[in-house]
Amino acid sequence: MRLPVHFDGNEWFSTLSLLAMMAIIWILPRRFPTIVSIVFLVIGSGTALFVDFHFGLPPVDMYDVNDLSYYEWFDLLNFFLYSPFAYVFLYLFDWWKPKGIRISLYVLAWSIVGLAYEWVSVTYFHLYNYRKGWQFGYSFVFYFASQSFTVWFYYLVKQCYNRTKNRTGPEWA
Repeated sequence: MRLPVHFDGNEWFSTLSLLAMMAIIWILPRRFPTIVSIVFLVIGSGTALFVDFHFGLPPVDMYDVNDLSYYEWFDLLNFFLYSPFAYVFLYLFDWWKPKGIRISLYVLAWSIVGLAYEWVSVTYFHLYNYRKGWQFGYSFVFYFASQSFTVWFYYLVKQCYNRTKNRTGPEWA
């Protein structure tokens, strides 16, 4: 890993996006117990790391992050950027409590939001370079699948937390 060669649009975009999303999390009223919030933040970055290390590196190597074909220290910001997106995704999911087909519509809507954000980041800020075969359609499938998994994981965490918390632990209804 190296430092960025040039601190340009993609580094500014990552930095400002991360600051904006962290500000949103900071402003939102507390909704989850602390340990659950941490788990939800970790799932976002963990998913991004898993995908980038499987599709963005050899032998598959379908895209580059930022300016170069190797990872820079600054690329870590991109992994951390997925954390607040996952948190806000689950925060609003918990708040709206969709049922039935509305869960699929919620995931579909957020997949479109993710794709739109990625399109802006690629088109205007060159955060990712798809010159090796990656396409936006792949991203949509990834977003839909990972957010569907995240909803399943939300229910699993909620059930596990409510089953195992001690009497003095905060409620999560």
